[in-house]
Amino acid sequence: MPRDHRRPRSSIPATNGSVVDGDREGSESLPSGPTEYHRFLLAPDYRWWKAVLAIVLIPVAYVVSTFTLTWGLVFVSESFDLGLVPPETPGDGVVTMSPARLLASNLAIALMVPVSLGLQRLLFGQSGRWMHSVHGRFRWKLALTLAGALVPVWIAYGIVWTTLNREAAGVSGPPATLMSTFVLFVVVLLTSPLQAAGEEYAARGLLARSFGSFAKQPALALLLALLVPNLMFTVIHGLADPWLVVYTFVAGFACAVITWRTGGIEGAVVLHAVNNTILFLVASFFSSEVTIDRSSGHGEAMVPGIILMVLATAGVWLWAQRRAVARLRGSVRRPPGEPVNSRMH
Repeated sequence: MPRDHRRPRSSIPATNGSVVDGDREGSESLPSGPTEYHRFLLAPDYRWWKAVLAIVLIPVAYVVSTFTLTWGLVFVSESFDLGLVPPETPGDGVVTMSPARLLASNLAIALMVPVSLGLQRLLFGQSGRWMHSVHGRFRWKLALTLAGALVPVWIAYGIVWTTLNREAAGVSGPPATLMSTFVLFVVVLLTSPLQAAGEEYAARGLLARSFGSFAKQPALALLLALLVPNLMFTVIHGLADPWLVVYTFVAGFACAVITWRTGGIEGAVVLHAVNNTILFLVASFFSSEVTIDRSSGHGEAMVPGIILMVLATAGVWLWAQRRAVARLRGSVRRPPGEPVNSRMH
């Protein structure tokens, strides 16, 4: 019988006595043993400078994509007098989202999904499927289950909150018409989930993993992954109102916690997408354009949103715990005759 000259794969005992796959799968560089989402870059060939490079390149890519699409739209609109982008007052912190501007902004941020997946592959030798979750795939069952629970809650919240806080919701502009509602509705429905995914794959995906890779102690690694990317995420929004700052940080922190507790980015994408999409969809019935005011004055209206984000995070945490959602990477080889684990992956 010919000898097998392939490189042997390392085997590491798991906590339940079974065996976990080693550090490589095909041509990919993967961590050894059971690994949480935010520590996934810590493969045997990990280099700290690659994480630093990822942290630098993500904001650069964000600025380039936003400048190219958003400001490119402004240039074209003004050059040909198309009226696609309402005029702004420099320095007032108010951005009016016409359908065209919202489309350009959403697509610019959505580009962060392929950018994040590509950087993970290029710098760390891990294909994009490992950024979806520690199980190497996007868990559609988990995502759809959470969406089914969150969508009805956010529809009720969105209608009530927008009705009571029109200025904070950005619907104090020209009244909606049938055509404006249709156009804005379609743009929001098709691109806002992509925008939310772009922010999640960049902030709670590659950035969180990069910061989490700097510490050997699990608790410190988790703290870095949860806090630092969300501070960056909050700062980049350019907010002036303290309540808006708190709201944005809490929303990002909620997505980070859900990613950690479920072992993947799916739940964070769902929460972010449900929040953004439904609030914009509701706004499309009130106004022909949505105004985003980053200045001070209406931030206290975000308190209900802060509370809802906290409750949603607690609910997902308890649900994941009750359903025993696996949050550690590790392809377990079961002994013959052992029943298949019924956990949701």
